[in-house]
Amino acid sequence: MSEQLACPKCGNAMQEGFILEYATHASSAASRWVEGAPVKTLLFGVRTADKEQHPIQSFRCQSCGYLESYARGE
Repeated sequence: MSEQLACPKCGNAMQEGFILEYATHASSAASRWVEGAPVKTLLFGVRTADKEQHPIQSFRCQSCGYLESYARGE
């Protein structure tokens, strides 16, 4: 997303960023949108194999802190 977004709450500028997820104490990654309802697995948390996934872009209002997120495509 390259256009400058205006905050839908207060109208000020929004800044692009991402939401950080911690998988373990030693690793981290940006959040991803995964299709369908979560299905728990015995060892790995939730099943994600063979599911459509998109990285999540997040924008934060520099004035009021409102967050807005998008999962457009790679």
